[in-house]
Amino acid sequence: MHSILELLKNYETGPFLFLNEGFRSSFMDSLMWWASNRFIWIPLYVFFTWMVYQKYPKNFWMFVIACALLILLNDQTCNLFKLGFERLRPTRDPDIGAFVDTVKGYTGGKYGFYSAHAACSFAVAMFAVTLRDDIYKLMIPIAFGYAVIVSYSRIYLGVHYPSDIVTGVIVGTFTGWLFAEWYKRLYNYMLNKKKPAI
Repeated sequence: MHSILELLKNYETGPFLFLNEGFRSSFMDSLMWWASNRFIWIPLYVFFTWMVYQKYPKNFWMFVIACALLILLNDQTCNLFKLGFERLRPTRDPDIGAFVDTVKGYTGGKYGFYSAHAACSFAVAMFAVTLRDDIYKLMIPIAFGYAVIVSYSRIYLGVHYPSDIVTGVIVGTFTGWLFAEWYKRLYNYMLNKKKPAI
């Protein structure tokens, strides 16, 4: 797999450098820097939480636990992949590191396959949207718009190749959907369990 990633790098270096340098400005530097900071998105997480609570008011603790487990799963799985594949981030790659634009000297950790930011942001978006797919259709572009901005910020900051992001998007979207389905089944089970027998 490591050799495949190295081969893939030959084809994605050009697109990566374009996405990393093509939209460079002081405004974008600030925007992408803050977009990559997970704490700046807390109000959006609170909004997602409130939206889901409107539909699943009972046993809401299950949502909190499921969401925490979802983020933990994606974050730790990404760490295992990074240590397993040892793919250098663009900022630390001797082949292209000198050509990568960074912000505030940020270079990230040593390895970058695959992006935890992309995986976690798409997982949360998919989880929230799948649980609340009946109304508030505006939630869909907001949720995935947030995930796209966070994911692109990682390329803009120079710490991930496009394939790192794409892999994170796929894994995050799948795990988000899977957890949402599990949550709905468990919620319905708990709800039916509390109904008095006739």
